[in-house]
Amino acid sequence: MTRPPASLAPALLLAAALSACAAPLPGIGPGSKREAVDVTAAPWRSLGLVETAAGGRCTGALVSPNTVLTAAHCLIDPRTTQPVPAGAVRFTLAASPTGGTGQARAFQAVIGPNFSVAPGPRPDPKAPPDSDWAILMLDQPIAAPSLALSLEAGYLLPGTALAFGGYQADRDLEMVADTACAVAGYARDPAGHVMLHHSCAGTVGASGGPLLARLPNGGWVVAGIGSLAEGGVTGGWAVPTASIARVALSGRR
Repeated sequence: MTRPPASLAPALLLAAALSACAAPLPGIGPGSKREAVDVTAAPWRSLGLVETAAGGRCTGALVSPNTVLTAAHCLIDPRTTQPVPAGAVRFTLAASPTGGTGQARAFQAVIGPNFSVAPGPRPDPKAPPDSDWAILMLDQPIAAPSLALSLEAGYLLPGTALAFGGYQADRDLEMVADTACAVAGYARDPAGHVMLHHSCAGTVGASGGPLLARLPNGGWVVAGIGSLAEGGVTGGWAVPTASIARVALSGRR
């Protein structure tokens, strides 16, 4: 693994509803390619729109019939820089201009340990970069277990093919994706927090969306959760699901 600059977060932009959509867009650079995808087909049917009463709009992945994985900064109220109440978060599975295949509100939200944003809002250099994840527990199941995506427990090799899609601010309710990108590598900050660097195009609204890798059996696995991107540059950074699993299973960092 390579080491990033001494502080990873300040050089990056939160690519989510926390940011205003302005040129150059974070995560989108010259030659970026995104295409509309069929929300009734795998793996896109397992993704959905995460909305908050504070006006936030991101993407999330269904990981059980009533559980969604997204980014922690997607749940932040930009006026207070504090998380919104869980009940103020709504998830619409396979959202489209004509509706979705399921919808529910969260009744509980768990975010990564010590996650925070600074006023502005902007990345907080004191927050561990790999804490930008959240688990939403929905008030009812909204899909069959077969639609739930599994999580990669380890770190994929650089060069592993990925796909990354979501509800991006410049495309309204049309889900678009980069289906021809890859793991670029990993970076570890001085405190030992690991982030996945990827080459996938995706901008405001794609945050919280899964970085998806194809399994040998044709299925899909979530390798990371979209978190950070630089303005005008294709690609960005994701929280590896290996980091999330370590915290969720052990209860400690």
